[in-house]
Amino acid sequence: MSSLPGAGQQWQRVMTHVCRRLARAGYARDRLERSLLVTTTIANIDSMSAPPPVSVVIPAYNHERFVATAIDSVFRQAFQDFELVVVDDASSDGTWEIVSAFRDPRMRAVRHSTNLGAHATLNEGIAESRGRLVAVLNSDDVFHPERLECLTAAAHEARGNDFFAFTDVDFVDAAGQSAPGSRPAGDYLKLREACREQLPALWFLAGNPAVSTSNFFFSRGLFDTLGGFSALRYAHDWDWAARATARCRPAWVRESLLSYRIHESNTLIEHDVWRHIHENSYVQASALFRLRTACAGEATAAIPFEAACRALLRNESLHPLSLLCFLVGGLTGAGSDSLREFTRPADGQWALQSLAEAEGYPADLFQSSARLIEICRTIVDQAAMIDERWNTIQHMGSEIASRDRWIDDLNVRLAAAQQTVTERDLQIEAIQQDLAEKSDRLAALHASRLVRLAMSTGRMLRRLGISGMDPRLGED
Repeated sequence: MSSLPGAGQQWQRVMTHVCRRLARAGYARDRLERSLLVTTTIANIDSMSAPPPVSVVIPAYNHERFVATAIDSVFRQAFQDFELVVVDDASSDGTWEIVSAFRDPRMRAVRHSTNLGAHATLNEGIAESRGRLVAVLNSDDVFHPERLECLTAAAHEARGNDFFAFTDVDFVDAAGQSAPGSRPAGDYLKLREACREQLPALWFLAGNPAVSTSNFFFSRGLFDTLGGFSALRYAHDWDWAARATARCRPAWVRESLLSYRIHESNTLIEHDVWRHIHENSYVQASALFRLRTACAGEATAAIPFEAACRALLRNESLHPLSLLCFLVGGLTGAGSDSLREFTRPADGQWALQSLAEAEGYPADLFQSSARLIEICRTIVDQAAMIDERWNTIQHMGSEIASRDRWIDDLNVRLAAAQQTVTERDLQIEAIQQDLAEKSDRLAALHASRLVRLAMSTGRMLRRLGISGMDPRLGED
Protein backbone atom coordinates (compact mmCIF):
# COMPACT_ATOMS: atom_id res chain seq x y z
CA MET A 1 0.00 0.00 0.00
CA SER A 2 1.50 3.27 -1.07
CA SER A 3 1.18 6.43 1.01
CA LEU A 4 -0.20 9.44 -0.80
CA PRO A 5 -0.36 12.95 0.70
CA GLY A 6 -3.70 14.69 0.80
CA ALA A 7 -3.74 17.80 2.98
CA GLY A 8 -0.88 19.54 1.12
CA GLN A 9 -2.64 19.61 -2.23
CA GLN A 10 -5.78 20.99 -0.66
CA TRP A 11 -3.80 23.66 1.18
CA GLN A 12 -1.97 24.63 -1.99
CA ARG A 13 -5.22 25.06 -3.88
CA VAL A 14 -6.58 27.24 -1.08
CA MET A 15 -3.47 29.43 -0.98
CA THR A 16 -3.42 29.82 -4.78
CA HIS A 17 -6.99 31.06 -4.64
CA VAL A 18 -6.13 33.49 -1.79
CA CYS A 19 -3.08 34.86 -3.61
CA ARG A 20 -5.07 35.51 -6.77
CA ARG A 21 -7.67 37.42 -4.78
CA LEU A 22 -4.90 39.47 -3.11
CA ALA A 23 -3.24 40.19 -6.47
CA ARG A 24 -6.47 41.60 -7.81
CA ALA A 25 -6.52 43.76 -4.68
CA GLY A 26 -3.12 45.30 -5.60
CA TYR A 27 -0.50 43.25 -3.72
CA ALA A 28 2.91 42.82 -5.42
CA ARG A 29 2.97 39.66 -7.59
CA ASP A 30 6.53 38.64 -6.72
CA ARG A 31 5.87 38.86 -2.98
CA LEU A 32 2.73 36.80 -3.41
CA GLU A 33 4.58 34.15 -5.43
CA ARG A 34 7.30 33.89 -2.77
CA SER A 35 4.63 33.59 -0.07
CA LEU A 36 2.85 30.91 -2.09
CA LEU A 37 6.10 28.97 -2.56
CA VAL A 38 6.89 29.05 1.14
CA THR A 39 3.35 28.18 2.13
CA THR A 40 3.15 25.30 -0.36
CA THR A 41 6.49 23.92 0.82
CA ILE A 42 5.35 24.05 4.44
CA ALA A 43 2.02 22.47 3.52
CA ASN A 44 3.74 19.61 1.66
CA ILE A 45 6.06 19.04 4.62
CA ASP A 46 3.07 19.12 7.02
CA SER A 47 1.08 16.76 4.82
CA MET A 48 3.60 14.04 5.44
CA SER A 49 2.84 14.10 9.16
CA ALA A 50 -0.55 15.75 9.72
CA PRO A 51 -3.51 13.45 8.92
CA PRO A 52 -6.48 14.86 7.00
CA PRO A 53 -9.60 15.55 9.05
CA VAL A 54 -11.66 12.95 7.17
CA SER A 55 -10.83 9.48 5.90
CA VAL A 56 -13.10 7.78 3.39
CA VAL A 57 -12.84 3.98 3.38
CA ILE A 58 -14.13 1.93 0.44
CA PRO A 59 -14.27 -1.85 0.85
CA ALA A 60 -14.48 -3.23 -2.70
CA TYR A 61 -15.49 -6.64 -3.94
CA ASN A 62 -16.55 -7.72 -7.45
CA HIS A 63 -18.05 -4.36 -8.38
CA GLU A 64 -16.29 -3.60 -11.64
CA ARG A 65 -19.51 -2.04 -12.95
CA PHE A 66 -19.87 0.38 -10.06
CA VAL A 67 -16.55 1.02 -8.31
CA ALA A 68 -15.41 3.85 -10.60
CA THR A 69 -18.66 5.73 -9.97
CA ALA A 70 -18.23 5.24 -6.22
CA ILE A 71 -14.66 6.59 -6.25
CA ASP A 72 -15.63 9.52 -8.50
CA SER A 73 -18.40 10.45 -6.06
CA VAL A 74 -15.74 10.84 -3.34
CA PHE A 75 -13.47 13.01 -5.46
CA ARG A 76 -16.41 15.22 -6.43
CA GLN A 77 -17.18 16.21 -2.86
CA ALA A 78 -17.58 19.88 -2.01
CA PHE A 79 -15.37 19.15 1.00
CA GLN A 80 -11.94 18.19 -0.35
CA ASP A 81 -9.69 17.76 2.68
CA PHE A 82 -9.83 13.98 2.93
CA GLU A 83 -7.92 10.81 2.19
CA LEU A 84 -9.38 7.82 0.41
CA VAL A 85 -8.46 4.26 1.36
CA VAL A 86 -9.68 1.49 -0.94
CA VAL A 87 -9.34 -2.17 0.08
CA ASP A 88 -10.12 -4.75 -2.61
CA ASP A 89 -11.19 -7.99 -0.95
CA ALA A 90 -9.70 -10.33 -3.60
CA SER A 91 -12.18 -9.46 -6.34
CA SER A 92 -12.36 -12.01 -9.15
CA ASP A 93 -13.52 -9.51 -11.77
CA GLY A 94 -11.90 -6.29 -13.02
CA THR A 95 -12.47 -4.28 -9.83
CA TRP A 96 -8.77 -4.05 -8.89
CA GLU A 97 -7.70 -2.94 -12.37
CA ILE A 98 -10.23 -0.10 -12.23
CA VAL A 99 -9.20 0.92 -8.71
CA SER A 100 -5.49 0.89 -9.49
CA ALA A 101 -6.03 3.08 -12.55
CA PHE A 102 -6.87 6.09 -10.32
CA ARG A 103 -3.89 8.36 -9.71
CA ASP A 104 -5.17 10.95 -7.24
CA PRO A 105 -2.50 11.52 -4.55
CA ARG A 106 -5.15 11.46 -1.82
CA MET A 107 -5.95 7.84 -2.59
CA ARG A 108 -4.31 4.70 -1.28
CA ALA A 109 -5.32 1.18 -2.31
CA VAL A 110 -4.49 -2.35 -1.24
CA ARG A 111 -5.64 -5.74 -2.45
CA HIS A 112 -6.20 -8.97 -0.51
CA SER A 113 -4.88 -12.21 -1.92
CA THR A 114 -7.82 -14.10 -0.39
CA ASN A 115 -11.34 -13.01 0.43
CA LEU A 116 -11.71 -12.02 4.10
CA GLY A 117 -15.28 -10.77 4.14
CA ALA A 118 -16.88 -7.34 4.48
CA HIS A 119 -16.33 -6.90 8.22
CA ALA A 120 -12.60 -7.71 8.07
CA THR A 121 -12.09 -5.52 5.01
CA LEU A 122 -13.80 -2.60 6.74
CA ASN A 123 -11.77 -3.03 9.88
CA GLU A 124 -8.52 -3.13 7.90
CA GLY A 125 -9.41 -0.04 5.85
CA ILE A 126 -10.30 1.95 8.96
CA ALA A 127 -7.09 0.83 10.68
CA GLU A 128 -5.07 2.03 7.66
CA SER A 129 -6.81 5.41 7.59
CA ARG A 130 -5.61 8.44 9.56
CA GLY A 131 -8.48 10.93 9.76
CA ARG A 132 -10.15 11.93 12.99
CA LEU A 133 -13.46 11.35 11.24
CA VAL A 134 -14.23 8.28 9.13
CA ALA A 135 -16.76 7.84 6.33
CA VAL A 136 -17.50 4.48 4.76
CA LEU A 137 -18.65 3.94 1.19
CA ASN A 138 -19.31 0.53 -0.30
CA SER A 139 -18.02 0.10 -3.83
CA ASP A 140 -21.50 -0.06 -5.39
CA ASP A 141 -22.99 3.04 -3.73
CA VAL A 142 -22.66 6.78 -4.38
CA PHE A 143 -22.01 9.82 -2.18
CA HIS A 144 -23.93 13.00 -2.95
CA PRO A 145 -21.53 15.96 -3.47
CA GLU A 146 -22.45 17.72 -0.21
CA ARG A 147 -22.23 14.63 2.02
CA LEU A 148 -18.79 15.09 3.61
CA GLU A 149 -19.26 18.83 3.98
CA CYS A 150 -22.60 18.41 5.76
CA LEU A 151 -21.49 15.61 8.07
CA THR A 152 -18.17 17.24 8.92
CA ALA A 153 -20.02 20.38 9.96
CA ALA A 154 -22.36 18.28 12.10
CA ALA A 155 -19.37 16.60 13.75
CA HIS A 156 -17.77 19.97 14.56
CA GLU A 157 -20.98 21.09 16.24
CA ALA A 158 -21.15 17.96 18.39
CA ARG A 159 -19.64 17.74 21.84
CA GLY A 160 -17.14 15.15 22.95
CA ASN A 161 -14.99 12.69 21.05
CA ASP A 162 -17.74 10.15 20.35
CA PHE A 163 -19.71 10.95 17.21
CA PHE A 164 -21.89 8.82 14.97
CA ALA A 165 -24.06 10.18 12.18
CA PHE A 166 -26.01 9.04 9.14
CA THR A 167 -28.34 10.66 6.62
CA ASP A 168 -31.49 9.88 4.71
CA VAL A 169 -31.02 7.53 1.77
CA ASP A 170 -32.36 7.35 -1.75
CA PHE A 171 -32.38 4.15 -3.79
CA VAL A 172 -31.13 3.65 -7.34
CA ASP A 173 -31.03 0.64 -9.65
CA ALA A 174 -28.03 -0.94 -11.36
CA ALA A 175 -28.15 1.74 -14.06
CA GLY A 176 -28.18 4.57 -11.50
CA GLN A 177 -31.84 5.42 -12.08
CA SER A 178 -34.06 6.29 -9.13
CA ALA A 179 -35.89 3.24 -7.75
CA PRO A 180 -38.42 4.59 -5.22
CA GLY A 181 -40.84 1.77 -6.00
CA SER A 182 -38.47 -1.03 -5.01
CA ARG A 183 -39.24 -3.13 -1.95
CA PRO A 184 -36.09 -1.99 -0.04
CA ALA A 185 -37.08 1.63 -0.65
CA GLY A 186 -40.60 0.98 0.60
CA ASP A 187 -39.34 -0.81 3.71
CA TYR A 188 -36.93 2.06 4.39
CA LEU A 189 -39.61 4.74 4.13
CA LYS A 190 -41.83 2.79 6.52
CA LEU A 191 -38.99 2.47 9.04
CA ARG A 192 -38.00 6.12 8.65
CA GLU A 193 -41.50 7.25 9.49
CA ALA A 194 -41.71 4.85 12.44
CA CYS A 195 -38.45 6.24 13.85
CA ARG A 196 -39.83 9.78 13.88
CA GLU A 197 -41.89 8.74 16.89
CA GLN A 198 -39.05 6.90 18.63
CA LEU A 199 -36.34 8.02 21.00
CA PRO A 200 -32.89 8.11 19.32
CA ALA A 201 -31.75 5.40 21.72
CA LEU A 202 -34.41 3.11 20.18
CA TRP A 203 -33.84 3.83 16.49
CA PHE A 204 -31.70 0.76 15.98
CA LEU A 205 -34.02 -1.40 18.04
CA ALA A 206 -36.77 -0.59 15.54
CA GLY A 207 -34.53 -1.58 12.62
CA ASN A 208 -31.52 -0.26 10.74
CA PRO A 209 -32.44 3.25 9.58
CA ALA A 210 -28.87 3.80 8.37
CA VAL A 211 -29.48 0.93 5.87
CA SER A 212 -25.79 0.28 5.15
CA THR A 213 -22.23 0.96 6.27
CA SER A 214 -22.13 3.34 3.29
CA ASN A 215 -24.19 5.65 5.47
CA PHE A 216 -21.80 5.58 8.45
CA PHE A 217 -19.87 8.68 9.49
CA PHE A 218 -18.14 8.48 12.88
CA SER A 219 -15.22 9.63 14.95
CA ARG A 220 -12.10 7.53 15.24
CA GLY A 221 -12.36 7.81 19.00
CA LEU A 222 -15.76 6.09 18.92
CA PHE A 223 -14.43 3.33 16.68
CA ASP A 224 -11.45 2.76 18.94
CA THR A 225 -13.76 2.55 21.96
CA LEU A 226 -16.32 0.19 20.41
CA GLY A 227 -13.94 -1.95 18.42
CA GLY A 228 -14.37 -3.10 14.85
CA PHE A 229 -17.24 -4.64 12.94
CA SER A 230 -18.31 -8.12 14.03
CA ALA A 231 -18.05 -11.19 11.83
CA LEU A 232 -21.66 -11.07 10.65
CA ARG A 233 -22.52 -11.38 6.97
CA TYR A 234 -25.75 -9.40 6.93
CA ALA A 235 -25.96 -7.52 10.22
CA HIS A 236 -22.40 -6.26 10.87
CA ASP A 237 -23.54 -2.72 10.03
CA TRP A 238 -26.69 -2.90 12.16
CA ASP A 239 -24.77 -4.43 15.07
CA TRP A 240 -22.10 -1.71 15.04
CA ALA A 241 -24.67 1.07 14.75
CA ALA A 242 -26.60 -0.33 17.72
CA ARG A 243 -23.38 -0.45 19.73
CA ALA A 244 -22.57 3.13 18.74
CA THR A 245 -26.04 4.30 19.72
CA ALA A 246 -25.56 2.83 23.18
CA ARG A 247 -22.37 4.90 23.50
CA CYS A 248 -23.54 8.25 22.13
CA ARG A 249 -26.64 9.92 20.73
CA PRO A 250 -26.68 9.36 16.97
CA ALA A 251 -27.09 12.32 14.62
CA TRP A 252 -29.64 11.71 11.86
CA VAL A 253 -29.33 14.28 9.08
CA ARG A 254 -32.75 14.35 7.43
CA GLU A 255 -31.41 14.93 3.95
CA SER A 256 -30.73 12.33 1.26
CA LEU A 257 -26.95 12.38 0.86
CA LEU A 258 -26.38 8.75 -0.13
CA SER A 259 -27.59 6.68 -3.08
CA TYR A 260 -27.92 3.03 -2.19
CA ARG A 261 -27.72 0.87 -5.29
CA ILE A 262 -30.06 -2.11 -5.71
CA HIS A 263 -28.79 -4.87 -7.97
CA GLU A 264 -28.74 -8.64 -8.26
CA SER A 265 -25.76 -9.20 -5.92
CA ASN A 266 -26.95 -7.10 -2.94
CA THR A 267 -26.64 -8.94 0.35
CA LEU A 268 -29.79 -7.01 1.31
CA ILE A 269 -31.88 -9.26 -0.94
CA GLU A 270 -30.19 -12.59 -0.27
CA HIS A 271 -32.48 -15.32 1.10
CA ASP A 272 -30.26 -17.20 3.54
CA VAL A 273 -33.20 -17.39 5.95
CA TRP A 274 -31.62 -19.12 8.95
CA ARG A 275 -28.57 -16.83 8.86
CA HIS A 276 -30.87 -13.80 8.83
CA ILE A 277 -32.83 -15.24 11.77
CA HIS A 278 -29.73 -15.86 13.89
CA GLU A 279 -27.94 -12.60 13.09
CA ASN A 280 -31.02 -10.40 13.55
CA SER A 281 -31.86 -12.00 16.89
CA TYR A 282 -28.28 -11.66 18.09
CA VAL A 283 -28.27 -7.93 17.28
CA GLN A 284 -31.63 -7.36 18.99
CA ALA A 285 -30.76 -9.39 22.09
CA SER A 286 -27.44 -7.55 22.41
CA ALA A 287 -29.18 -4.20 22.01
CA LEU A 288 -31.69 -5.08 24.75
CA PHE A 289 -28.92 -6.14 27.14
CA ARG A 290 -27.10 -2.86 26.46
CA LEU A 291 -30.31 -0.92 27.12
CA ARG A 292 -30.69 -2.68 30.45
CA THR A 293 -27.11 -1.81 31.39
CA ALA A 294 -27.48 1.80 30.26
CA CYS A 295 -30.76 2.32 32.08
CA ALA A 296 -29.26 0.87 35.25
CA GLY A 297 -26.65 3.67 35.28
CA GLU A 298 -27.37 6.90 37.11
CA ALA A 299 -26.39 9.11 34.19
CA THR A 300 -28.90 7.60 31.76
CA ALA A 301 -32.64 8.18 31.92
CA ALA A 302 -34.75 5.04 31.94
CA ILE A 303 -36.26 4.07 28.60
CA PRO A 304 -40.07 3.82 28.84
CA PHE A 305 -41.14 0.20 28.70
CA GLU A 306 -43.92 0.86 26.20
CA ALA A 307 -41.61 2.85 23.91
CA ALA A 308 -39.06 0.02 23.83
CA CYS A 309 -41.81 -2.53 23.13
CA ARG A 310 -43.24 -0.40 20.34
CA ALA A 311 -39.83 -0.01 18.74
CA LEU A 312 -39.18 -3.73 18.87
CA LEU A 313 -42.64 -4.72 17.63
CA ARG A 314 -42.33 -2.36 14.66
CA ASN A 315 -39.12 -4.03 13.61
CA GLU A 316 -39.93 -6.17 10.58
CA SER A 317 -36.76 -8.19 11.28
CA LEU A 318 -38.06 -9.23 14.70
CA HIS A 319 -38.04 -13.03 15.07
CA PRO A 320 -39.87 -13.46 18.41
CA LEU A 321 -39.05 -17.10 19.17
CA SER A 322 -35.45 -16.76 18.00
CA LEU A 323 -34.99 -13.56 20.03
CA LEU A 324 -36.40 -15.34 23.08
CA CYS A 325 -33.79 -18.08 22.67
CA PHE A 326 -30.94 -15.55 22.46
CA LEU A 327 -32.29 -13.67 25.48
CA VAL A 328 -32.46 -16.91 27.44
CA GLY A 329 -28.87 -17.60 26.41
CA GLY A 330 -27.75 -14.21 27.66
CA LEU A 331 -29.71 -14.44 30.90
CA THR A 332 -28.27 -17.86 31.66
CA GLY A 333 -24.69 -16.64 31.40
CA ALA A 334 -23.68 -16.67 27.73
CA GLY A 335 -21.58 -13.62 26.91
CA SER A 336 -21.64 -11.59 23.73
CA ASP A 337 -18.90 -13.68 22.12
CA SER A 338 -20.70 -16.92 22.95
CA LEU A 339 -23.99 -15.60 21.59
CA ARG A 340 -22.24 -14.46 18.44
CA GLU A 341 -20.97 -18.02 17.93
CA PHE A 342 -24.60 -19.06 17.49
CA THR A 343 -24.84 -16.80 14.42
CA ARG A 344 -22.65 -19.25 12.51
CA PRO A 345 -23.65 -22.79 11.53
CA ALA A 346 -21.90 -25.71 13.21
CA ASP A 347 -21.17 -28.59 10.84
CA GLY A 348 -23.55 -27.06 8.33
CA GLN A 349 -26.45 -26.99 10.79
CA TRP A 350 -27.96 -23.90 12.39
CA ALA A 351 -28.49 -24.02 16.16
CA LEU A 352 -32.14 -22.94 16.16
CA GLN A 353 -32.95 -25.13 13.17
CA SER A 354 -31.57 -28.14 15.06
CA LEU A 355 -33.54 -27.11 18.16
CA ALA A 356 -36.77 -26.85 16.16
CA GLU A 357 -36.27 -30.28 14.62
CA ALA A 358 -35.35 -31.85 17.97
CA GLU A 359 -38.46 -30.42 19.69
CA GLY A 360 -40.80 -31.03 16.78
CA TYR A 361 -41.47 -27.34 16.25
CA PRO A 362 -42.47 -26.15 12.77
CA ALA A 363 -39.65 -24.09 11.28
CA ASP A 364 -42.16 -21.33 10.44
CA LEU A 365 -42.43 -20.48 14.14
CA PHE A 366 -38.94 -18.96 13.89
CA GLN A 367 -39.98 -16.60 11.08
CA SER A 368 -40.08 -12.84 11.55
CA SER A 369 -43.08 -11.25 13.19
CA ALA A 370 -43.92 -9.62 9.87
CA ARG A 371 -43.95 -13.05 8.21
CA LEU A 372 -45.95 -14.56 11.09
CA ILE A 373 -48.48 -11.73 10.84
CA GLU A 374 -48.69 -12.36 7.11
CA ILE A 375 -49.27 -16.07 7.73
CA CYS A 376 -51.95 -15.28 10.36
CA ARG A 377 -53.67 -12.86 8.01
CA THR A 378 -53.59 -15.48 5.29
CA ILE A 379 -55.14 -18.02 7.66
CA VAL A 380 -57.81 -15.50 8.75
CA ASP A 381 -58.54 -14.62 5.12
CA GLN A 382 -58.76 -18.30 4.19
CA ALA A 383 -61.00 -18.98 7.21
CA ALA A 384 -63.24 -16.09 6.15
CA MET A 385 -63.29 -17.48 2.62
CA ILE A 386 -64.19 -20.93 3.94
CA ASP A 387 -66.95 -19.41 6.10
CA GLU A 388 -68.25 -17.49 3.11
CA ARG A 389 -68.24 -20.61 0.96
CA TRP A 390 -69.90 -22.59 3.76
CA ASN A 391 -72.60 -19.91 4.02
CA THR A 392 -73.00 -20.09 0.25
CA ILE A 393 -73.28 -23.88 0.44
CA GLN A 394 -75.79 -23.54 3.28
CA HIS A 395 -77.80 -21.06 1.23
CA MET A 396 -77.61 -23.34 -1.80
CA GLY A 397 -78.68 -26.25 0.40
CA SER A 398 -81.67 -24.24 1.58
CA GLU A 399 -82.56 -23.43 -2.01
CA ILE A 400 -82.14 -27.07 -3.01
CA ALA A 401 -84.35 -28.19 -0.12
CA SER A 402 -86.96 -25.64 -1.15
CA ARG A 403 -86.80 -26.88 -4.72
CA ASP A 404 -87.01 -30.47 -3.49
CA ARG A 405 -90.17 -29.60 -1.56
CA TRP A 406 -91.59 -27.91 -4.65
CA ILE A 407 -90.71 -30.96 -6.74
CA ASP A 408 -92.27 -33.28 -4.14
CA ASP A 409 -95.44 -31.17 -4.14
CA LEU A 410 -95.44 -31.20 -7.92
CA ASN A 411 -94.99 -34.96 -7.93
CA VAL A 412 -97.96 -35.29 -5.56
CA ARG A 413 -100.06 -33.15 -7.84
CA LEU A 414 -98.86 -35.08 -10.87
CA ALA A 415 -99.71 -38.35 -9.14
CA ALA A 416 -103.18 -37.00 -8.31
CA ALA A 417 -103.61 -35.87 -11.89
CA GLN A 418 -102.41 -39.26 -13.09
CA GLN A 419 -104.92 -40.93 -10.79
CA THR A 420 -107.64 -38.71 -12.16
CA VAL A 421 -106.59 -39.57 -15.72
CA THR A 422 -106.56 -43.28 -14.84
CA GLU A 423 -110.03 -43.03 -13.32
CA ARG A 424 -111.28 -41.18 -16.33
CA ASP A 425 -109.69 -43.78 -18.61
CA LEU A 426 -111.54 -46.46 -16.69
CA GLN A 427 -114.74 -44.49 -16.99
CA ILE A 428 -114.18 -44.08 -20.70
CA GLU A 429 -113.49 -47.81 -21.07
CA ALA A 430 -116.69 -48.56 -19.16
CA ILE A 431 -118.65 -46.16 -21.33
CA GLN A 432 -117.11 -47.62 -24.45
CA GLN A 433 -117.97 -51.16 -23.29
CA ASP A 434 -121.49 -50.10 -22.49
CA LEU A 435 -121.80 -48.47 -25.89
CA ALA A 436 -120.52 -51.63 -27.54
CA GLU A 437 -123.05 -53.74 -25.72
CA LYS A 438 -125.83 -51.36 -26.63
CA SER A 439 -124.68 -51.40 -30.24
CA ASP A 440 -124.76 -55.18 -30.23
CA ARG A 441 -128.26 -55.21 -28.75
CA LEU A 442 -129.35 -52.61 -31.23
CA ALA A 443 -127.93 -54.59 -34.11
CA ALA A 444 -129.63 -57.73 -32.82
CA LEU A 445 -132.83 -55.81 -32.43
CA HIS A 446 -132.59 -54.49 -35.94
CA ALA A 447 -131.85 -57.98 -37.22
CA SER A 448 -134.83 -59.51 -35.46
CA ARG A 449 -137.16 -56.85 -36.82
CA LEU A 450 -135.95 -57.45 -40.36
CA VAL A 451 -136.51 -61.16 -40.01
CA ARG A 452 -140.06 -60.65 -38.78
CA LEU A 453 -140.65 -58.16 -41.59
CA ALA A 454 -139.37 -60.61 -44.20
CA MET A 455 -141.44 -63.41 -42.86
CA SER A 456 -144.48 -61.22 -42.79
CA THR A 457 -143.77 -60.11 -46.32
CA GLY A 458 -143.39 -63.74 -47.45
CA ARG A 459 -146.78 -64.71 -46.06
CA MET A 460 -148.26 -61.74 -47.75
CA LEU A 461 -146.74 -62.70 -51.06
CA ARG A 462 -147.95 -66.25 -50.77
CA ARG A 463 -151.42 -65.06 -50.30
CA LEU A 464 -150.95 -63.01 -53.34
CA GLY A 465 -149.68 -66.04 -55.19
CA ILE A 466 -146.18 -64.76 -55.98
CA SER A 467 -144.18 -66.74 -53.48
CA GLY A 468 -142.49 -68.85 -56.19
CA MET A 469 -140.17 -66.12 -57.02
CA ASP A 470 -137.96 -66.84 -53.97
CA PRO A 471 -138.29 -70.12 -52.18
CA ARG A 472 -137.26 -68.58 -48.92
CA LEU A 473 -140.40 -66.51 -48.95
CA GLY A 474 -142.46 -69.62 -48.84
CA GLU A 475 -141.01 -70.70 -45.54
CA ASP A 476 -143.29 -70.43 -42.65
